[in-house]
Amino acid sequence: MPRITMLIVVLAASMLCLVVSADAQVRKIDANLVEVTVTGAGLSEAEAISDAKRRAIEKGAGAYIYSQSKTDNFVLVKDTILARSAGYVQKFTIIGKPKKTEDGAVELQARVIVSVKGIVDTWGVVTNLLTEMGRPKVMVVINERTDNWSQEESTLQTGVENLLLKSGFLLVNSKQIKAIERKNMQAAIAANKPDVIQAIAKQYGAQLFITGTAEAASGGVWNYAGVRFFKYGATCNVKCYRSDTAQLLSSRKDTAQQSDRTSGKIAAFRALSICSRKVAPKIRADILQFWMDVFEGRGEVQLVVEKIKASAYFKLKKTLKGIKGVKQVNGKFASNVATISIQCDTNAEKLAETLAGQFEDIIEITDISQNVIKATFVKK
Repeated sequence: MPRITMLIVVLAASMLCLVVSADAQVRKIDANLVEVTVTGAGLSEAEAISDAKRRAIEKGAGAYIYSQSKTDNFVLVKDTILARSAGYVQKFTIIGKPKKTEDGAVELQARVIVSVKGIVDTWGVVTNLLTEMGRPKVMVVINERTDNWSQEESTLQTGVENLLLKSGFLLVNSKQIKAIERKNMQAAIAANKPDVIQAIAKQYGAQLFITGTAEAASGGVWNYAGVRFFKYGATCNVKCYRSDTAQLLSSRKDTAQQSDRTSGKIAAFRALSICSRKVAPKIRADILQFWMDVFEGRGEVQLVVEKIKASAYFKLKKTLKGIKGVKQVNGKFASNVATISIQCDTNAEKLAETLAGQFEDIIEITDISQNVIKATFVKK
């Protein structure tokens, strides 16, 4: 190859490398902080900013993250940390103006300062807690219909399950659920009775359960340039709950439209598939946010006290509000059972330890699970 031609090739390759690296340049500031220049994209500017932050985390702590790639629960730990990427960003500056791409997405370039130490510390915490608690198990049950006909294999359910599996979650095998239980859950979804599904989810050892509906309906047949197209619209409505307390963790709804020239069935499937691709990542992100709160000792703890009188219930609820770290206390009383929801900065075991010390003359703790404390009223 002539020298001039070779020189042009080398220069072109060098320019290509510069263009590629410009999308994610990393500059070390000190032992903790790095500055990362990245490009983020999304359906809106807010989504593009979130995407840029996640990319900055992956690039800024790339060496450490790669070093952990062979460890147990790697994907779940990584996705959990990326879900809280804003917590490791010290400074975020958009470079220039966001722009619209040809497919309608928003794209922006940003300069992001990332705390590597924060990521390393959190990685260790999440890894240790996953070792203690085990990987979270999820049950997914979604009713799906096309033109008012029930679909045995739900496109949306499959999409949600596959995404959770990729992130390292354990799933309840839907084929192992008994026919009568499956029928009861389908009826419960139609009647909006999540407590029925909650009981079955707990029976199968699921810490979380996802339920909802997906429906594809014909939008008619239309002609374009002499070609006939079948048009279908899809609507997805999905919710995620904790199995122990029935706390609603996520509620997502989305729509999609698709058409096909060969059949309405294909158009319906495509519309449902797009709905799944929209909703599933949002549900996963909400679940990861929740698990991060659990890992950091935040969230809701439920205190259930049996054989308690109304006067003692009111006194207990009032006293709980004075405990350090407790933000909010709500409860209900029925048939001498108090069910108290406590929003706090600690987990169930640590809160139970505090209650055992301060309320030993009022309640006797009988059971402690991940987020539920069970107790019996102590008669004076």
